Amino acid sequence: MHLKALFFSQIIGLPILLTIIGNDIAVAQSGNDTIIEVPDVVVTATRSQYFGNDIKTEVYTRNKTTDFAGESITRLLTSNSALNVKAYGAGGGLANITLRGSSASQVQVNWNGFPINSVTAGACDFSMVPASGFDRVSVVYGASGAVYGSGTFGGAVNLDNNLTPSETLSGSAHIGYQSLKTIDGSIFCKVGNGKAAWQLNCWGAASKNEFKYYDYINQYQRTQTDGDWHDIGTIQNAAFRLSPTSTLEVGFWYQVKAYNIPSHIGSTAYEYQKDSTLKLFAAYKLHGENWGLQVKAARFDDEQHYWQKASAQATVNSIDSRIQAVQWYGDVNFRYYITPHLSVDAGSIGALISADVSAYGNTKEEKELASFVGIKYDNKQFSWQAALRKEWNSDFHSDLLPSVGAAVKIIPDTWTVRANASKKFRKPTFNDRYWMPGGNINLKAENGYSAELGTLATFWKSNASRLSADISLYWSQVKDMIVWRPAGAYWEAKNYQQVHSYGAETKIMFNLQKPQWQYQSELMVTLNRALFKTEVDNQEKPMIYSPRIITTWKNQFNVGFLEFTLWHHFTADRFYDDNALLKPYQTIDAQIGIKQSLGKGKIGLLFAAYNLTNKAYELIRLYPMPGRYWSVKLNYMF
Repeated sequence: MHLKALFFSQIIGLPILLTIIGNDIAVAQSGNDTIIEVPDVVVTATRSQYFGNDIKTEVYTRNKTTDFAGESITRLLTSNSALNVKAYGAGGGLANITLRGSSASQVQVNWNGFPINSVTAGACDFSMVPASGFDRVSVVYGASGAVYGSGTFGGAVNLDNNLTPSETLSGSAHIGYQSLKTIDGSIFCKVGNGKAAWQLNCWGAASKNEFKYYDYINQYQRTQTDGDWHDIGTIQNAAFRLSPTSTLEVGFWYQVKAYNIPSHIGSTAYEYQKDSTLKLFAAYKLHGENWGLQVKAARFDDEQHYWQKASAQATVNSIDSRIQAVQWYGDVNFRYYITPHLSVDAGSIGALISADVSAYGNTKEEKELASFVGIKYDNKQFSWQAALRKEWNSDFHSDLLPSVGAAVKIIPDTWTVRANASKKFRKPTFNDRYWMPGGNINLKAENGYSAELGTLATFWKSNASRLSADISLYWSQVKDMIVWRPAGAYWEAKNYQQVHSYGAETKIMFNLQKPQWQYQSELMVTLNRALFKTEVDNQEKPMIYSPRIITTWKNQFNVGFLEFTLWHHFTADRFYDDNALLKPYQTIDAQIGIKQSLGKGKIGLLFAAYNLTNKAYELIRLYPMPGRYWSVKLNYMF
C-alpha cells in the first residue's frame, strides 16, 4: 500500500490556539521585553514525559538495561517489578504484560512516542522487543487517556531512544549462552560530536528451546524439541544539530523472528510463525527562550506468516495465514511558557492505518485524527496539570477525554503525595471488527475512568542507609469491554463485559552503603481485584489471568568487583476460564557477576540460574515453562 504525499498536509495542521486568562498571564505581559528562560530539556521534553509528574512511573535507563542484553524486555520487567506477565511458553513464544487487572490490549506500547501495538490483535508481543535496544524504558501505570489516547486502561510502556548531538564515544558487546541450547549476542555503539551523533544496536539469537516437562494429561515425562526459534534485528538512530535551537532526529528498527511453535501439553502440533517489522521515524525540534515546537512522523510495516501442517512430513499447509499491516503517523506539538512555572501545550496527531489479512476478505483501512491541549504549573514543591483530548476515527469518535492530576512535595526529598484521574477509551482492533467469521463491524469503543492516589515516603535516612516506600491505590472502570464469545459454530466479538478493577501497589526500598560493600533490597507487591459482569447474568466474576497477588523480592549485594543478586517471585492462582484456576507458583532466581576494569572499559562475566527449585508452572494454560536452567554472559563496556 502506498500513501499519497498529501496525507500529512490534510490531517496535520498547526496546533490549536489556546487563550488562557489569569494573573500569571497579566504579569508576563506587563513588560514587552520580558524574557522567560526555561531549560532546553524542559522545553523539548516529549508530551508523555512532560505530563507525568502526577502518575506512578518506573524508569530503566541504559545503565540498567545493559545487563539484560540479548534478552527480551520481558526479563527486564519481571526482574524489576511485580507486573503480570502472560507468555505462551519460553524463548520465542508470544509474551505480553498486563497492568492493574487490564487485558494485554489495554496496555499501550510506544516507540519514540508512536504506538506499536498490533493493529490486528491489539496487544504488543514483548518477545519482539529487545531489552537493551533503548536509552530509556518507562512503565507508566494507569497512563492518562488525554496524553496517550486509545488503549491505556492498564497503562503504557514507553521505549525511547534519547540521542542528542554531543561529544560522546561509548559502546558495549556481549555474547551469551543458555542451557536451553540458546546462544545470543549483541553490539551497541554511540559516537558523536557537537553537530551530529549516531547510535547502533544490533542483536541476534538462535535457540533449540529444549527442556523437559511433565505432560500431566498424557502422564509422562516429555522433552520439548519442537520449540526452536531465531531472532535478528537492529535499531539505529541519528541526530543532527541544524542550528543552536533546532535538531533533527531519525531512526529505524528492523527485526525478523522465526518460531517453531511447540506442542501444547497433551497434544502434538506442527505450527510455525515468522514475524518481521520495519519501523521508521523522524523528529524535528525547534525551541526559543520560552517555547518549543516538535514535528514528528513515523511509518511502521509489520508482517506475520503463520502456517500449520497435519504432520511433519506434510508438503501442503493445512492453514496458511498472512498478515500485512502499515501504519503512518504524524504528530505536531507546541509548548509555550507563560511564566517560568506555567505552560500550555497544544497538538494534533494523525494516522492512516491499513491491514491486508486473508480473513478480512479485502484490505481494510482507517484514518484517525486527534487533538490535544494541556496546561501545567510546576514549581519546586507543587505541580498540577490538566489535559483534554478528542479522537476521530473513520467510523467512530471518542468522547472528550479529560485528565487532571497533582503532586505535592510535603517534605522535600522525604514525602511526596500524588493524585490523578482520567477518562479513557479503547477503539476496537481490526480483528474485532473485520475477522471472518466473528468480527463485528458494529462494535462500540470501550469507555471508562481511572483514578490513583499515591505517595513516596522516606522513613529512615542516614549517611549509610535509607528506607523508603512507594504506595499507590488505584481504581478503574471499563464499559462495553470487547470480548470474543461462542456464537454457535464460531466465536464472535461483542461489547460484552462491564469491568471494574481496584487494588494497591507497594515498593519498599532499602539501601545500606558501607565503604567496602553495598546492599540493596526491593520488595514489590501488587494487590488487584478485577471483576466483570455481563448483561446476561449480571453476576460479578473474576477476570481471567488476573491474579490477586504478585510479589517480587530483589536482593543485591556488591563487594569490590563481585555482585550477587537473588530474586523471589510469587504469583497467586488465577482463573483461565470462568470456573477453573491455574495453581499459584513461586520461583527463585540467582545471579553472580564479576566486573573488572580492562583498558578504557570494563569486562563483565554474569552467571545466572533460574527457577532454582525446579518448579513446574504455567503462565498460560497448557504452555509449560522450563524447570531449572542456567545462563552465562560475557560483556565488555567502554
